[in-house]
Amino acid sequence: MTWSRRDFLRTGSAFAAAGLVGLDATLLEDPLEAARRYRPFRPLLQDPDVRAIAEAALDVAKAAGARYADVRIASGITRRTIVFDRRVSTQAVIGQLNFGVRVLVGGAWGFASSTIVTEEEAARVAQLAVRQSSLNPWGEKRTLELAPAPVVPDGQWETPIDLDPWNYTIQDQLELQLEANEAIMRVGETKGIAVRAYSWFEFAKADVVFASSEGSYIEQRFHGFGNTYSADAISEDRMRFASGSPESFRTGGYGWEAIDGIPFAADAEQAVDDAIMMLNAKDPDVGRYDLVLDSSAVSAAFNASIVHALEFDRVLGYEMHAGGTSYLAPPEEVLGQFSYNNPRLNVRATGSAPRAGGMYRWDVEGVAPSDYQLIREGVLVDYFTTREFAPQLEWWYRRNGMPVESRGTAGSQGSVLIQVVAPSIAIMDPGEEDVSVEEMIAETEDGIYIHRGGFASVDPSMLNMQFSGSGMAHEIRDGRLGEPVSRPVFLASTPDFWRSMT
Repeated sequence: MTWSRRDFLRTGSAFAAAGLVGLDATLLEDPLEAARRYRPFRPLLQDPDVRAIAEAALDVAKAAGARYADVRIASGITRRTIVFDRRVSTQAVIGQLNFGVRVLVGGAWGFASSTIVTEEEAARVAQLAVRQSSLNPWGEKRTLELAPAPVVPDGQWETPIDLDPWNYTIQDQLELQLEANEAIMRVGETKGIAVRAYSWFEFAKADVVFASSEGSYIEQRFHGFGNTYSADAISEDRMRFASGSPESFRTGGYGWEAIDGIPFAADAEQAVDDAIMMLNAKDPDVGRYDLVLDSSAVSAAFNASIVHALEFDRVLGYEMHAGGTSYLAPPEEVLGQFSYNNPRLNVRATGSAPRAGGMYRWDVEGVAPSDYQLIREGVLVDYFTTREFAPQLEWWYRRNGMPVESRGTAGSQGSVLIQVVAPSIAIMDPGEEDVSVEEMIAETEDGIYIHRGGFASVDPSMLNMQFSGSGMAHEIRDGRLGEPVSRPVFLASTPDFWRSMT
């Protein structure tokens, strides 16, 4: 059979639309038919076949000697569209369907996964996981005991959204983006400056089923929206550019309501004006400054230098050659003793933050997230843990009258990867006084106000931080907002940075 360029393009589009996972002979014989055979999303909730697949994996694992086993089956779909200026760059619907089996045999974990979701494959993968567990023990062995967890025999939860984005088409999504970009282009033309418009919208939906040998069976459906919408102003010599972004879009656990009714015309005016202002911003002078940070800037610094440092597997050195270590170690010497010397710093984990991205009712071990304190009045009092790691803190929990249990903070990049410690939603509690940004600026003599974005990076131990103001920034002189400054970068020691927070 001879394939034309048109056939090739049609086939590629069909594969993208179908979210093709796996390969079979049909792919080579008739690519269009192969693409049609694969559905972009398979609903897993209340599907008896899915329950049978999970039970097949658990039965085989227990019969092969596992004293504990769990299985996660996931089906996901993502609709991604990118528009540059007035031109559609990307439109894709990407699907996935897979599962993973984790077993505990003796004192070691075994894990295996597959993209062929059938009872026969589940049995084979479970045997493979058990076989792998026999290869994992090395060096000095320790008895691995899981912290107890409530059995959830029929758990069901879905991200609360107002408008289902999958009731709208990819064309509806593109039309909104083209309208948004057009508004930016027209404002740029009116102001007589070269402006580029960029928008990226992505809706995602995922069904995840968790089942364990202890009797839990949990079904969850997750919704999320991510976006970038910006205006890039370019200098006449085309050597400099700056960006401005509207603040009206919402990112996180949202449906179509995140982009419904957005005032694109007003947003475009603001975004272009901000881009032009930052295009003409001066470079900041090197020196020591007081900083006023908005919520987005605080969040970037907070997540990079505190939140990830609280992951207990990182504290123990398990991530040394991947994500680094943590300055909040060893636990015997820092719990209840390490202090940022700032009573205003109170950090807690929560399982109840409406609309937060990554929100869940149960973690990937089937444990509900706890609301608990991590840092109290500047002093470290707990970590993010899982069922595996919580027992290693028994001495601390018993001493403080706390239950020895997972805090519900197990996570994973997908069902084809094993569970690890992952932060749930961490919140820095506000102070007792209600202080506005304007009041903070008024009390600052010589400083920089960083707002609408930023990026923080840390060294392997997370002790030192570099922060880049990627959004907007202004000088503060004698209590007044001064000239804009271009992409300020500051360096700070993590404990010193949070010790100085007022």
